[in-house]
Amino acid sequence: MSKRIRQKLGKYYLRRRLRGKVLLSKVTSFSCYQQNHQEKTCTTARKFIRNNNIQPPCLITVLKISGSEEKFFLSKKGLFSYKYAIENHKLFSPEIASVAS
Repeated sequence: MSKRIRQKLGKYYLRRRLRGKVLLSKVTSFSCYQQNHQEKTCTTARKFIRNNNIQPPCLITVLKISGSEEKFFLSKKGLFSYKYAIENHKLFSPEIASVAS
């Protein structure tokens, strides 16, 4: 693959991710704290969703004990990582568009 083609593909992926971030910025967001190291962050997010009766679509930010954070996107289809939701935002756009308008 030539250098020029790689540059064009890189610009395409950047634009796609930017569109995904803009789309996901329109949904409500919540944050929670990880209680112990034995639990995975997705388990912490699922417990938070279940205990607070949170309805999709929304963003869940889990603050880890180590100080870092991990984001998840809750849709009607399930719980996805934030990075996956940004890169594949076209899968979730009808759901988000109905809430945003």
